[in-house]
Amino acid sequence: MTVARKAAVGARGLGMELRRLRERANLSMERVGTVLGWSPNTMSRLERGLRPDTTPEEVSALLATMAIVGTDRDRVMRMAIGVADQGWWEVNNANMSDQARTYLGFETRASRIINIEPLLVPGLLQTPEYMFALMMAFGVDKSQITGRIARRLHRQELLDRWQPPGLTFVMCEAALRQPIGGHGVMARQLRHVAQQAERRHVSVRLIPTRVAAHPALQGAFALLNFVDEPTVVFIEGRSSGMFPDSPDEVEEYRVVAERSIDCALAEQESCELLLAIAEEMERAR
Repeated sequence: MTVARKAAVGARGLGMELRRLRERANLSMERVGTVLGWSPNTMSRLERGLRPDTTPEEVSALLATMAIVGTDRDRVMRMAIGVADQGWWEVNNANMSDQARTYLGFETRASRIINIEPLLVPGLLQTPEYMFALMMAFGVDKSQITGRIARRLHRQELLDRWQPPGLTFVMCEAALRQPIGGHGVMARQLRHVAQQAERRHVSVRLIPTRVAAHPALQGAFALLNFVDEPTVVFIEGRSSGMFPDSPDEVEEYRVVAERSIDCALAEQESCELLLAIAEEMERAR
């Protein structure tokens, strides 16, 4: 790990989670720090992910001070033990919100997000009926679908935030021609994407089918930039999420993102193509 990348993804995620638990317990940094004999600066650096040498023993003491027990304690201790690893995996077991929490924390603080999605409509742009069709196809337990859709819709509130991040979504034309959920569902989904693209902070870029080979074919990922923090890359799998933490690897993803944008149509052309495909879907119903 280089000195320049002083706030590793794992340390930042751990810090965000400790802050969330402290605030949930209605405790101030000063009060917790006093009990542990830590200065306000130490507490601040820990919660901002700027103290990567924090030990599991220190985290254990912090959790005890905040009276955090049970599954919350176990989960945070797993994070603390793995925080020194290069790259950081979060495994989705029973609770999906645990897997998503770290990424959502980064997402809400980012100044710019580039979402490369070669196969699907990105989650921030999905309609509820499109989400339902995907989850049914993925074999999600029907008893969990309503909750998952509600969480995804809550996440979309990022688009309406007073100061939202700049959002760039890169998709492939071929993927948008697949009538997921049926032609009607897909037509409404495409029109929804076109409508969101009218927002000043949203850029939708489509890679046309005539560009047969392009960098986005390597897979979906999100690249998050911050005003005063290192860039974060997130790769979501079926049952786990990965945050590559090597500066060289993060740079590779940045290059792939920029090259994918270069392969895509301009914003106006992308919107026109979206509406043209939507019309085709409507005629096919």
